Amino acid sequence: METAVQEGRTRRRLRLAVRCLALAAAVALAWPFLPGASPTVVLPAVSPYVGMLSVLALRSLTVLSLVCLPTLLLCLFSPRWFCRYACPVGLLQELLGRLHPSAAARWRRLPSLGQWALLLAFGGACLGYPFLLWLDPLAMAGAFVSALRQPLCAATVVAGLGLPLVLLLAFLLPNAWCLRLCPLGATQELLAAVRSSLRRQPADGSATQADVSALPPRRAVLGAGLGALVALGLRKLVARSRPLRPPGAAGEQTFTGLCVRCGNCARACPAKIIHHDMGASGVAGFMAPVVRFENDYCREDCNACGQVCPSGAVARLSLARKRACVMGLATVDLDTCLMANGRDCSACITQCPYDAVARQDADDGFSSFPIVDRRKCTGCGACEVACPVRPLRAVVVHREPATTAAGRTLSPAPLSLAP
Repeated sequence: METAVQEGRTRRRLRLAVRCLALAAAVALAWPFLPGASPTVVLPAVSPYVGMLSVLALRSLTVLSLVCLPTLLLCLFSPRWFCRYACPVGLLQELLGRLHPSAAARWRRLPSLGQWALLLAFGGACLGYPFLLWLDPLAMAGAFVSALRQPLCAATVVAGLGLPLVLLLAFLLPNAWCLRLCPLGATQELLAAVRSSLRRQPADGSATQADVSALPPRRAVLGAGLGALVALGLRKLVARSRPLRPPGAAGEQTFTGLCVRCGNCARACPAKIIHHDMGASGVAGFMAPVVRFENDYCREDCNACGQVCPSGAVARLSLARKRACVMGLATVDLDTCLMANGRDCSACITQCPYDAVARQDADDGFSSFPIVDRRKCTGCGACEVACPVRPLRAVVVHREPATTAAGRTLSPAPLSLAP
């Protein structure tokens, strides 16, 4: 008896040691200590919830999407292995739950909302819009650390709220998040269930009627179908708004669903032009990254944002491909342009790194104005930053044809601005 008790204690201590090492590794990934290192992409990419749904939504398999493969395989053979041994959020919430053990039974009647979140996201991913990826706990952990490392403002506070809310819930309702709400936990349960159903099949490969009815349960079909309907509605909403996104971003009707709101791209951007959207582009795009050229532009020698995106919402582009990636098109308001009004200014021409802005002589032969070559312009924002006109700049980058206050289309109008 004493030997069995001692063995149990040894196993618990070993498991705790492994979990502490996993927590330390997660902190090191989310908050890299080496200058120039960018391993922040690894933490959310480890999640099979993010990895599988991203592959399904993008219809493509990348090197980064393979990062979750070891976790996926282990979860197939050991249900909730990641929860028990490697999830840093799970360890933190378990420790907090021990501070309030009397509340542990309050959540027992809660439905398995994590499974519903998984099914809804799966249905959306089938249409290219997995709209609940941001519920992944590893993405929340990464977003929290990203918020800590950025200047304090309302956007960074909101961006980092996910993890504190989960930990607060862990104190009020111990284990409720892990066992009832977490979609990553539900993904592990689904993987284990799939393997169990395959093992129950007869040796000749034919499934019994009971097995066939168990594989597509009514709840799964209902949840996935509902997720597809929600994705259709959300995609119609995002189609009305076209804000500037980081270079290499997926199409707008995919991007806001695929983005996990981890904040990696905003933190990695050396020009600090990527910000969290506080609702300007609608509910579907809330907290997704947007580009604003307030003090700097998208530098031609940088592709950092795509290198740290864990879900593929921003593609990993080489520098050569990034320089050819179109974010938008610069448009000139000739009503307020200094050059077009006879003033001495050529800031947009001299600052354009792609030679996309040139001087055009007017018909009168005495005046000139800047014109943008749509074949060269990538929408990097260098001309917008350089424009001295205030408070509203005469040169602005847009994702679609823009108009003046009087309704006149600015020149030139873009042909196609999709990345």
